[in-house]
This record gives sequence, structure tokens and C-alpha cells, in this order.
Amino acid sequence: MDEQQRRDAMETLALRDPEETGRWDAGAVEAYQLNWPGKAAMLAALRSPAAAVLKPCPEASLEAARMPHGVIEGDNLPVLKRLRKRYLKRVKMIYIDPPYNTGGDFLYEDNFRARRGDGPGAADDEGRRHGPWLNMIYPRLVLARELLRDDGVLFVSIDDHEVHTLRLVLDEIFGAANFVAMFAWQSRTSRQNDTDLCVQHEYVVAYARRRRQAQRRLTAANEALWRSLPGFAAYPVAVRAGRYHNPDNDPRGPWKADPFDAPNVRPALTYPITNPLTGEVFQPPPGRCWRTGPERFAELQADGRILFGRSGRARPQLKVFLKEKQPYGEVATTWLDGAAFGTARSGTRELQALFGARVPFTYPKPTALLRFLLRLATGPGDLVLDFFAGSGSTGHAVLAENLADGGGRRFLLVQRGDATGEPRWPTIADITRERLRRAAEALGSEEGFRAWRLVSPGRAGSRSGTPPR
Repeated sequence: MDEQQRRDAMETLALRDPEETGRWDAGAVEAYQLNWPGKAAMLAALRSPAAAVLKPCPEASLEAARMPHGVIEGDNLPVLKRLRKRYLKRVKMIYIDPPYNTGGDFLYEDNFRARRGDGPGAADDEGRRHGPWLNMIYPRLVLARELLRDDGVLFVSIDDHEVHTLRLVLDEIFGAANFVAMFAWQSRTSRQNDTDLCVQHEYVVAYARRRRQAQRRLTAANEALWRSLPGFAAYPVAVRAGRYHNPDNDPRGPWKADPFDAPNVRPALTYPITNPLTGEVFQPPPGRCWRTGPERFAELQADGRILFGRSGRARPQLKVFLKEKQPYGEVATTWLDGAAFGTARSGTRELQALFGARVPFTYPKPTALLRFLLRLATGPGDLVLDFFAGSGSTGHAVLAENLADGGGRRFLLVQRGDATGEPRWPTIADITRERLRRAAEALGSEEGFRAWRLVSPGRAGSRSGTPPR
């Protein structure tokens, strides 16, 4: 081992959280973990330093007045190792759309299944099916976690082929307590009739580096505390104004009726409420309490904010006005329907709008889906990383969202230079960069990006380094 490799190895050890030293060692103390053929060798390779370096490629960059973004061409594992020192705990959101291990052939490899008789454990059918894919994804997820801020979050698109193993791996790397959600995304709305069941959805699995365990909901009462507490909590989404109406011409504007009961049993919030029309006495439902105490209830009733259904004969409800809810939004749901968040076909149409009828990449994610994730997880100036960048959907989404809210987010994309067979864009990385150029022009964005390429040290010359922070 030469001096540079020794320093790199020492940096690798020093960058681990002190309490996690040895966590990824093959010989670590036995604990709850997933095991498969080749895991020990994979962990050993994970600990090895990256030999390659990043070389600036100004000729491939998008020159602009502002160039806050970066696009790196190269294998994402050594790239992540190279980025680790500079970006340790600096990334707010990571989104990846890795190969699903479907066994199919696309522009990128999507078949990580070992052939019968290949390698240790090849006779084990499950190991042969999942082991190679796990050996590919596991080290990248380890490095992803190291790059995330304490309030950062990872989103992974996946389907039924590996969602079960992905959850187990993420539990092992991030800890089950840091699971955030598993979104079901309606990837298609058409019906497939050549089988007994039509699968219309995929998943987006979310894990935080540190999941906030309390005060997750942003409200008027806890805003200062919510913004100062450590750990990840999702931002609320914009209120859907179409759910608010004003059938009684209330001068306070559109409203909707919410149940007056709330979770948990609290004696001070448990009391009888009498329907003034029918005289029926209501108590909170089992396991719940009322939203407020009796004095506040009386004030709300005097203010015309307590309803008893349209007929006046139902349980108590609270009038909630649109203007009250808008500053703090509403809680997002984990069902992402295709009409609101786009489908696989929507993603393809977006590429067609940029490139014409001949789409250079298959199954790109729609920017509507990615913009939703950006709104859930990021704020002004936050850094977004995608190290399976594909056609560049994540970068496109960041450009669009920055224009919409002035958020000034920065993206860093990583994509291998796999050959496409298309003379205009010989590699997938060429497609990534070209899409970003065309998207910026179509959106009217004045943001550009710097391009980098992973090369061997001998090819870097004097121009090497890492993208700016």
C-alpha cells in the first residue's frame, strides 16, 4: 500500500461516526442482520479506498450565470467514496432509482441474478436470485447514509422484485427506528390483460438518517420548536383548496368540517357534549378525547365554529377555515395516484417533449413524483443527490421546483457512461447532461451545471478534485 492509499484508508476510518466504528466490518460482533453469499467480500471491498479521481469537464458543462449544480460521469461506488470526505453529513435528500433486478435488459444492467453453479451458495435459489443485487446495492446505501445530514432522508424507488430485501437491508444500515414511510406510487393507470393480476404500482421507500420521534407535525402552536428540533420530519404539503367550500356564506371564507375528536384518552378533554337540536349527549369515541377542553369548546360554539353535521343531528364537528390551514399545509399521504404524481407514461412523455418522438431512455420517473419528494424533504439551499441519475429526472425536477418557489436547491447527479448505441448521445451520461440542457431551456431556468468524470489518477493530470460544496 502506497502513502496515498494509506491516507485514504485512514480517512475512511476517520469519517465513520465514532459510535459506529466496525459496524460494517465482516468480523463485527454478531447482531441482527441479513446474510447472503458474498456479503463478507463485499464489505471488504467497501472498506477499500477509491483509486480513481474526479476530473473537471468544462466542455460538457452547462455554462450559465449561476452554476450551482454538478453532474459526475462514472461508476457510483468509487464516486461516492470520493465524495465522502467533502460531503459527509451535508446532503439533505438522496433519491435513487436503482435497477429493480427484474432480469430484463435495458440501457443499464437490470439482471443481477447469478447463473446456476456460479460462485459460493449458487445452489441456493434465493441466494442466486437476490445475492448479487444485494452485493451491488448494499455498499452504495452505506455510503449514502454517511453523506446524509442528521435531518436528511433517502428515497429509493423499487418494485415487488426486491422491495422485501431492500427493507431488510435499510433496516440493517439505517436502523428500523429510522424508517419513514413506504409510498405506493401508481406507475400505470392502464390495465394489463395478459395475466391474472395487473400490477399498477411501484414503491418509494424512505429512511431518515435520524427519524424524529416527536413533534413531527408542523402547526401554529409548535412552529419554533418544530424548526429547531433535530432529526427528519416531513414538511407539510400545500393545502388542497378544492376541499374547502362556503355553503353558508361565512364571511371568514371557505371551510371544511373536521371531526372534533382527537387521538388518546385525556381526562381533562373528556366531557359530555349535547347536541342543541336533538338533546343527544355525545362522549368521545373509545380511545379518543375531544380536541379542546369545555371552556374552549364553549368559545368555539359561540363563534359559530361547532357543527353537528349537515342535518344538525350528528356528532360535533369543527369548522376549519382555508386561510387558517394554508400557512402550515396538511399532512401528505403515502398513496401517490398517477393523476396527481404522474405515471411511467408521464415520464416518457416528458422526455418526448424534450427529445422528440425518439425517446433516448426507457422508464424515466415523472418530475411530478420527484417534485413531491423535494417538497416533503427540502428547503432553501439544500443539496439533493441522485447517484443512479439515468436520464436526469431528479435534476430536471430540482430546476422546475426552484423556479416554482425560489428555493435555490442544488443537485449532484452521478451516472455511469454506459454505451447507448445512439450516435447523438453515445452514453447514458450524455443523455443525462443533454436532458438537463434542454430542460433548463424549456423551463427558462438560468441555472447551469459543472460536469466531472471519474478517471484513473494517471489520466487526471493537474486538473482533479471534487465538485464544490
